[in-house]
Amino acid sequence: MLACAEQRKPYLPPEANLLSRNVDVLVIHDDAWLRHFLNIHLWRAGYQVRMARNAIDASALVIEAAPDVMVLDLDAPGMKCFEFLAGIRAVRTIPFFPLVFLTADVTAAVSVSELGAAYVQKPVRPERLLATVALSTLMRRPHAAGVRRTRG
Repeated sequence: MLACAEQRKPYLPPEANLLSRNVDVLVIHDDAWLRHFLNIHLWRAGYQVRMARNAIDASALVIEAAPDVMVLDLDAPGMKCFEFLAGIRAVRTIPFFPLVFLTADVTAAVSVSELGAAYVQKPVRPERLLATVALSTLMRRPHAAGVRRTRG
């Protein structure tokens, strides 16, 4: 018999947020230790977590199935977050999903929040991460293909 972690059935502590059930979170971070840290806390809270180490890996995962929420490192060297996101948003068949940025830069955090995205300041505190992701799940919208109309 497989252990709980091997079956990928999350242990839900009593305080787990019911909003997390059936919510797919895509985490993009270049640091393996921080990816593991984020995975453990999100998974224990009941989220379905997929991981990517860079924009190339993340693009393939988004095309395969758009996440409900994306958590990504704003400070990743060489990632060019905004170019990556512009490319994703340009594909009309990919539905809208909210973004949660991880950053140590307070100025960047303010800029991101002015754009309507959420952020978690580094060093990441698990309770702040989970609260921000839970609030972001409330921002989910219907699939883009179902709400876009063409003028004719």
